[in-house]
Amino acid sequence: MKINTLFFGELEVEEQEVITFPQGIPGFEEWTRYVLIHPEESAPFSYIQSLEEAGLSFLVGNPFSFFEEYDFTLTEVVQLELQIESPDDVAVWSVITVNEDCTAMTVNLLAPIVMNTRVRLGKQIILHDSPYRTKHELVLSPADEAASEVEG
Repeated sequence: MKINTLFFGELEVEEQEVITFPQGIPGFEEWTRYVLIHPEESAPFSYIQSLEEAGLSFLVGNPFSFFEEYDFTLTEVVQLELQIESPDDVAVWSVITVNEDCTAMTVNLLAPIVMNTRVRLGKQIILHDSPYRTKHELVLSPADEAASEVEG
């Protein structure tokens, strides 16, 4: 299927690439179908792009790549909701916010996006009783910076 996007123009997406968020993403509950876009394989960032709203995409990154000590446990309820049977089913993303002049970035570690890559289900969860915040400063390593410059 072809989709329109604000940042990437028209893209061809296969049905097996679609990730369904049954409850949407908090603040965007009406849109439930997304695709993960990797503009450059070596870049530390990806995008979660809505299939239903061309202007809706989230810049995301693997939080474990930026914060090695990052750790949390999925509740049984979330594991059931997302039909997770094995740790191999799970991919975790964190939303990244870039300030207006692109000089600083923060990562939301309090509310990771968890995906079951096997059955293509996703959910943004809130970590209760957690030391994490919605705005952890992100400082890229020189290798990450070089990869992101290649991207854009």
